[in-house]
Amino acid sequence: MRKVAVLGAGYVVKPMIDYFIDECKYETVVATRTVSKAEKIIAGRPLGTAISWTADQTGLLEEIVKDTGIVIAMTPRSTHNVIAEMCIKHKTPMITTDFKHPGIAKYDEDAKKQDTLILTELGEDPGLDNMGLKQMVDEIHEEGGRITKIDSYGAGIPSFEHNRNPWGYKFSWDPNGLMRSAVSPATYQVEGKPIEATEKFKHHRIVDIHGIGTFETYPSNDSTRYLEAFGLDKNISIYKGLLRFFGYCNTMINLLKIKLIENTEEKNFENKTYAQFVAEHIGVPNTENIKEKFAEYMGMDVKDDFVKKLDWIGLFDDVPISLKRGTNSNMLIDLMLKKMDYKPHEKDMIIVHNEVTVEFRGRKEMRISSMLVEGIPYGDSAMARAVSLPPAIASRLILEGKITDTGVCMPITKEIYEPILQEMETFGFAFKKETIPVD
Repeated sequence: MRKVAVLGAGYVVKPMIDYFIDECKYETVVATRTVSKAEKIIAGRPLGTAISWTADQTGLLEEIVKDTGIVIAMTPRSTHNVIAEMCIKHKTPMITTDFKHPGIAKYDEDAKKQDTLILTELGEDPGLDNMGLKQMVDEIHEEGGRITKIDSYGAGIPSFEHNRNPWGYKFSWDPNGLMRSAVSPATYQVEGKPIEATEKFKHHRIVDIHGIGTFETYPSNDSTRYLEAFGLDKNISIYKGLLRFFGYCNTMINLLKIKLIENTEEKNFENKTYAQFVAEHIGVPNTENIKEKFAEYMGMDVKDDFVKKLDWIGLFDDVPISLKRGTNSNMLIDLMLKKMDYKPHEKDMIIVHNEVTVEFRGRKEMRISSMLVEGIPYGDSAMARAVSLPPAIASRLILEGKITDTGVCMPITKEIYEPILQEMETFGFAFKKETIPVD
């Protein structure tokens, strides 16, 4: 069946819809909470249909799943269980850009019994990073090399040209996802010893990315779970992290310290200004000299970069909070988006960079696989294309019978990653490879 269903119409979905409708000529259903977003992406094209849908509408979800050849879940992780169960029930393949986390991996046996595929980790990070890395690992193993160290980085940040705000960051993907990931732990490994990064921003370090520049990096998710999946020795060093411009990690540490990133407690912001929120948050009776009082509360000088960043977004302003209810994170995101979105002419960039240290008989070398892609001014962002084109390509391969796996899988076999990476090159997402001798 050449009909696809895309669940969600967020920041990164448009290139996928364009691919399905314009390239593949597939009938495409876009189901989302805010139907106007889907209608804007479809832009009147006859092959596209917009449907208003929320995750609690299981009856409507079942109708969508029954009537389509594949389902691409571009919705939050909290919705994936009900989608996976419905796809397994009707033997409809499902794709997600999220990690193969325990909550989705538990469906492996059920999916295999139903001869159904749930394909995960098909975005930028995870996705392009791991496909490029697994390609390197497979090549090295075929040549008889022994891998001793892996450093793998991903980034979605403003281009060098348009990095023009004190935060060094703008939103090219779901900001709520950014806040959720900020409070999640990470794990990496040094010479076989796992390092638990419960407060992962405190594990940040400076890293020089060969041929690109120098950045901060902090660990992302659990790197050690790729040891078995990639056929790696258990005693190696492996680190998977995100890249940011300088100062980002200390900013996040302070936001977490003062609980401005807080996703659980909903508050009433009605008839309250940002300055009043700050006063209440730090326990002072009024908003007089609130910036100075905040700096004192934090043990900082009022000229500290962190205080200046919050001042720049307007957190100390005597202006009504634009949200009526929400968590501290919701309020912070809403405020940040007023100044930290991309203007139509501005470019984001994605970086995917893998470094693998290898020992052969008589020599040691580092193999590098790297890409930097910028967004298109007045067009699609680099992040949108990097996240949504891999699952779109994989969907076509599944519908054409070229991917036949079942169960809950990652794109780490040649049969899956090679055609995806090859087609991504036609969109400008090509890895530049280099080998450097190591003394």
